[in-house]
Amino acid sequence: MKILIIIITLIFCIVALWQGLTVKRYRITSNKLKSSVRIMALTDLHSTIYGKKQKKLINKIREYDPDVIVLVGDIAVDDKPHEGTELLLSVIAKEYPCYYVTGNHEFKSGEVMYIKDMIRGYGVTILEGSSDFIDVNGQKIQLFGVDDPNRFDGSVYFEDEITDEWREQLNRCKEELTEGVYSILLSHRPELTEIYKDSGFDLVIAGHAHGGQVRIPGIVNGLFAPNQGLFPKYAGGLYEIGATTMIVSRGLCRNIIPRVFNPPEIVVIDLVPLK
Repeated sequence: MKILIIIITLIFCIVALWQGLTVKRYRITSNKLKSSVRIMALTDLHSTIYGKKQKKLINKIREYDPDVIVLVGDIAVDDKPHEGTELLLSVIAKEYPCYYVTGNHEFKSGEVMYIKDMIRGYGVTILEGSSDFIDVNGQKIQLFGVDDPNRFDGSVYFEDEITDEWREQLNRCKEELTEGVYSILLSHRPELTEIYKDSGFDLVIAGHAHGGQVRIPGIVNGLFAPNQGLFPKYAGGLYEIGATTMIVSRGLCRNIIPRVFNPPEIVVIDLVPLK
């Protein structure tokens, strides 16, 4: 009996603590779309390395062959070298159009400008209260992005504070919305739903919550997330907030604190016409 309990416990721990790459897929329809577009979202990498020269992560990205890759914050981090970030960007930015917005850790590092310059140097477009049009087989999409609201200006760290600068960035994005064109806002924070709600953007893509760190299928959809606290509502998944849809990625980082029933995640979003 003791041996059986030990075996069951071991199996439970292996399954619960498995940290292999997973892919979460979403399908969104819209009458603004005439042809399909595949968006891949990578968030919260924290410079984690998946295999030699990021091969495991890169091969998984190639397997799903996105039209566009969006990097939604905390791709680099304040407490690790940037090797994992650079290994990834050196490959994917040559193969796919890539767009990036900051997360809180890039600002917390105190070297956000260096990080932005590094990422920009690989050919990635950085969105800072700005937008860009992408065209996939004749289908136009308008992509927007804002910096993380946590800001570090070299002397003051504005933690958990929505700064005027962040609101100005968001307002600039809203002013650039184009009628009839499907719009996507990249914003690291999922908890700002009252701001995103009915904002005019069709889709918001976020990260930051790390899936709530501990998930128990059918019971707990996330134990704790930064800026949301215990049992976060927006830990990972698809949420309808007014006329806007929000997708939150559980992210790619492997923390010192174990992820439980919460393996790292790549998000694939297929935007398809409404038939």
